[in-house]
Order: sequence, then C-alpha cells, then structure tokens
Amino acid sequence: MPGSVNVRLVAVLAGLAVLATVAACGDDDAPALVTTTSRVVTTAAPTTEPDPTTTTTTTTIAAADETGSATESPSTTTDQEGGEISFRVVRQESTRDGSVLHLEVPPGDYTDVDLENLVLSMYEERDDLYELHVLDNREAVSALLTPESERTPEQKALLESHYLVSFLEGAILRFQGPFANLEGYIVGS
Repeated sequence: MPGSVNVRLVAVLAGLAVLATVAACGDDDAPALVTTTSRVVTTAAPTTEPDPTTTTTTTTIAAADETGSATESPSTTTDQEGGEISFRVVRQESTRDGSVLHLEVPPGDYTDVDLENLVLSMYEERDDLYELHVLDNREAVSALLTPESERTPEQKALLESHYLVSFLEGAILRFQGPFANLEGYIVGS
C-alpha cells in the first residue's frame, strides 16, 4: 500500500503540472513576457509595439545615436503666442519617483515664457514627470550628467551657456544658466 500512495501522489502532481501548463498557455500560442523591476513582477502577453510604461532603469525610447544617448524623433510644443519650440528627448530615466527627462532644443532666442510653456506642456502631457532638464547643446547634456564635483571648467561653462530651465521634484520650475537671474516657482501654486 505505501507504494500505491506514492504512485497516486506522482499521478496527481503530474496532472496538476499539465493543468498549470494548459492554463498558462490559454488560447494564445505565444509565451507570456515577464517584466521585472526592483519591486514588481508583471506578466503580459507579447505585443507588436513596446509599452513605454514598463521601463525599469535608464531606457531609450528610440534608437540610440552614435554617442549612445537615447534619442527620439523631434517633437514640438506651441507657446501661448502660437510659436513652436521643437525638442528632442535625449535621455529618459524611470525612477521610483517618476520620469527624468533631458530635452535638447535647437539653439535660439528663447524667452523665459517660451521655456516656461515648454516645461508646463511636458508637465501636462506626462503624468509621471518628476524631473526635466532643458538644454540647447548636446555636450551640455553630457556635462549635466557628470557629477558636479567632477565637472571640468569647460563643462561648467557649457552649462552656464546652454542649460536653460529645469523642473525638479515634480513641482519646482527653476531657470538655469543664462536665465538664472529669474525667479522660479512651484507649479500649481
């Protein structure tokens, strides 16, 4: 009799394994994709387009350029006077607090209102925006990503000339570089 209990147990376990396999496959022949983060494991069926909300660390939202930075095709935003500012997302990170974006705008004669409208439009478009940095020079983006204590005098000069505005901690608009003399404010207050 003890041998028949083991045989029954093996048969039951084998049956459960088959049922679990069938249930996991469902009607869809494609295997499920598993995305892991430091806190969450989610399972989703494969799709033909990537879901940009499932990022976990530094991600690209389009092909990387020759320097290895993430790039996105240029976008535009319209300010209140009807002018447009084109920009390119050159770096995007997903943190536990939300998205951190670095935008490159073409060099130009921007006003504080132009930059403010760009930040506010990004704030309205992206629910999880935690930090945003707007610069008008690609090398200045690299300088900003360098730890402050390690920046060369050339990198500091780049930031003084090309770092235009930032949005910090999900609420603080701060003018930078050539606009640093202007007072920032808390968005929504």
